[in-house]
Amino acid sequence: MKTTLLCLLCLGFAACSPSRPSQKRSEITGTQQERVARATSILAKYCQLPGPFLDARMAEDVHDNSGGMVPDPSYSWLSGVIIVPATDLTKWREALSPVVTPAPSPKFTSPVTPPSWWPAVAAFEGVEFYSPKKLTGRSGGFAAISPSASAIYFSSF
Repeated sequence: MKTTLLCLLCLGFAACSPSRPSQKRSEITGTQQERVARATSILAKYCQLPGPFLDARMAEDVHDNSGGMVPDPSYSWLSGVIIVPATDLTKWREALSPVVTPAPSPKFTSPVTPPSWWPAVAAFEGVEFYSPKKLTGRSGGFAAISPSASAIYFSSF
């Protein structure tokens, strides 16, 4: 009887033990037109977009800690590269200002490996850094305008 009760108790604890956190990525895919439409609908929730996108790549990484008996918070990161017309860069600067100084690190903020479309560190030479809050609604990380690539890079949490 005691042995059976002990076995049931051990099985009960094993069934309730916390599971490992999971990490998953949701990425905008599809044609250029589909990616632009989806990115526009997501970012328009946070920002009055000052102009159209020519192309867009975005990903959201989620680190889900909710597998245990007492769930921990989950974390998410939103990152992207948006190509805009060069003639709209001034409008984007006004929408995202003020410039952040000193410049933050241009590292990809998610613990998940950066997607293949994420720019190399060299692409961040000469960019202007801004808070990501006005673009993504998130305070951590950065938004950066690259005049040479006519692009906006962001990685936020």
